[in-house]
Amino acid sequence: MFAILDVETTGLSAKNEKITEIAIILHDGQKETDSYSTLINPERRIPYRITQITGINDAMVQNAPKFYEVAKKILKMTEGRILVGHNVRFDYNFLISEFSEFDYVFKRKTVCTVKTSRKLIPGQASYSLGKLTLSLGIPHGDKHRAMGDTKATAILFEKLLNLDPNIGGEAAIKLPEALSKAQIDKLPHKAGVYYFLNSDKEIIYVGKSIDIHKRVLQHLNNYSTKKSVKMMNMIADIDFVVTGSELVALLFESDEIKTLKPLFNRAQRRSIFNYGLFESIDANGYKNFEVDKVDGERSPITNFQSLNSGKEYLFQMVENYELCQKLSGLYKTDGACFEYQIHKCNGACIGEESPRDYNRKFDLAIESLSFQHDNFFILEKGPEPGFKSVVQVQDSIYQGIGVVEERLLGDIAELKNCIKPMKNNKDTQNIIRLYLRGNKCDIVVY
Repeated sequence: MFAILDVETTGLSAKNEKITEIAIILHDGQKETDSYSTLINPERRIPYRITQITGINDAMVQNAPKFYEVAKKILKMTEGRILVGHNVRFDYNFLISEFSEFDYVFKRKTVCTVKTSRKLIPGQASYSLGKLTLSLGIPHGDKHRAMGDTKATAILFEKLLNLDPNIGGEAAIKLPEALSKAQIDKLPHKAGVYYFLNSDKEIIYVGKSIDIHKRVLQHLNNYSTKKSVKMMNMIADIDFVVTGSELVALLFESDEIKTLKPLFNRAQRRSIFNYGLFESIDANGYKNFEVDKVDGERSPITNFQSLNSGKEYLFQMVENYELCQKLSGLYKTDGACFEYQIHKCNGACIGEESPRDYNRKFDLAIESLSFQHDNFFILEKGPEPGFKSVVQVQDSIYQGIGVVEERLLGDIAELKNCIKPMKNNKDTQNIIRLYLRGNKCDIVVY
């Protein structure tokens, strides 16, 4: 009936990172019936920061099976079952990504114990697994290892089942009074932007998703905050625009929020990138990186939506360009950084690498944050077959979005003519940069 699971990974992005460990506990709604766990060889280095958290290092996974070698076992154990996890979307997205590498569509129903706990056990100071298990007196050994976290999640899930035996059932979502099932049924399973309107036809919320239908249902089943409940009670109609492309949806959503200023998008009216990457030079002449909150006084090199996403990216940059964790604000110490101790830092942290040599690598890292070309189009999936979505950047400035017939893709004039001008700002610049970093895109340079 249920497959309770947890995965450990090489990073946070399901698109770019890999699974290093998985644990599954089968549960019939009353008791555990079977279990399975294994380390997985991710076929890449495990970043030290991940090893610090999970304890899983390269040596441990060197002789472990690769994902495709355990894929059949995972399919068999989860077939016909509801996946249960603490922040299950994280684990589910990694499984979807791993299976997609050999063109298999992995699809299961899910139950998130974070969301369910918020609903059934309100008032907790924190809903992280570690804090919640401590608060509820749930044994939680081997934290941040797959089976340790899965066992704790299983006990938590049993407590939640005692409070609501219908978790994971097929009960229909209760729609706001002014909405009908027909309005929901018309929503497409496609990428785009959607709008919630009140009884006066005013737009109260703008969102984007790669699956409009699914995302709207998630909104209508969200009772976790007073704000979400208040918004649901005000929804009288839903509208949408299919883009086909996630990038175009991101750009269009950003523009619509700033233009329309919907009531429930208040936090996004200004900027969704509140953290930035800054540079400075220390007393010894070494250039330093720092991820910090944007304060308006300093100009960031690039921006991030959160402190964690900024540090995650900076860790990767430091590794790619052999920079120093200490000089990048990622390792606090009075002496050498940890990377120096394992011979991955050339010693800028203790003066062994000259400022000139170190700063040369630093500048290369900064160059990697710029667009590769000044003038280019990004071609993405269109809103319907036979068409492509187009994003234009000219002189490194975002120009706008459009749609063109596939037969006209070789005509630069047609690509330019299809573009609807949009406002360029730091959000649009960052949306494009972040998307290009994490996705393979068709680029036309002109």
